[in-house]
Amino acid sequence: MKKIVIISFLMILSPIFIFGQGSEHYFFKESNILKPFLSEIRSTTIKGELAWLNKLDDNYYVSDYASRPFIEVHLGVELPVYWLENREKDLKFSASGFIGNILLIDMFESVTAPVINTDYFFGIKTAMVKYVDNSYIRNFGIKFVPLFHESTHIGDEFSIHGYNDIPGFRRVNISYEAWEVAAVINDPDTIKSNLFSAKVGFHGLWNNTKGYYTTDSLETKGVMAQPSQKNYEYYLQLNLQRTSGLLCSERWMNVISVEANNRLRFSYDSTIKEKRSWNFNIYFGWKHLTKNSNRNMGFFLRYYNGIIPNGQFRNTGGYQYAAISITYD
Repeated sequence: MKKIVIISFLMILSPIFIFGQGSEHYFFKESNILKPFLSEIRSTTIKGELAWLNKLDDNYYVSDYASRPFIEVHLGVELPVYWLENREKDLKFSASGFIGNILLIDMFESVTAPVINTDYFFGIKTAMVKYVDNSYIRNFGIKFVPLFHESTHIGDEFSIHGYNDIPGFRRVNISYEAWEVAAVINDPDTIKSNLFSAKVGFHGLWNNTKGYYTTDSLETKGVMAQPSQKNYEYYLQLNLQRTSGLLCSERWMNVISVEANNRLRFSYDSTIKEKRSWNFNIYFGWKHLTKNSNRNMGFFLRYYNGIIPNGQFRNTGGYQYAAISITYD
């Protein structure tokens, strides 16, 4: 924790010396730089999704779930702390916190409409963007997250049924602290014109020995799970926004957003080796740009393919998820 505090403090102080005189400083002013792309799997963008999926954990107590839609809700907010801009040098810097959660709900299950999984996360983020005078590359930037915490919990109905009725059932608590670094070309920032953006990033754990998850003997019937070993992930994100051209306008921005991330597929059984998996998250649709507002609604189709991204189900591959998504960011 001491390392996290020191690194965060240095990241906030260093731009003051880099930017120099003529800079504008603000506290608690909202920033648009290096916000998550729509396809980022853990995002603060508010989303409500009506989804169809092909599989869940084998321990789920009903078997007809693939025949009905699910609801997935994403809630989040960024908490601005410090904003710095030098117009002469075309530099922007921000430091902020963020918090979010993701709920997967079997809303149309006839008995209890259970919450399948709840995912909570929060962190601290610093970001810097440099604008350049080029027709194709508008800017480039870097993001550093010195602290990211995630914890997840499966729903009560799910876990109670599993513990009481399924031999060998284990409840695994996903909980870890991580850091992340990312670089971007053509960050959308406040740009509303046609723009193709790309971002690459890497994420690692602060405590590799502990890994991504823990188990409690009371929740696993005494059968503990070994800690995860390959504790990192990396990703490529591509984002295309258009306000001129076919099927778009200055009020209706067409957005195609793709994330390809390489994550660890968990294994809670020592006889089964951990694997790494490529996972793909795709959004296609339109965002309605509201005049004189930083908040916009969007209407999208989403498709995901890879390991189940929800909580302890990250040991299951071959997951496909298709959804109609309404967003607000």
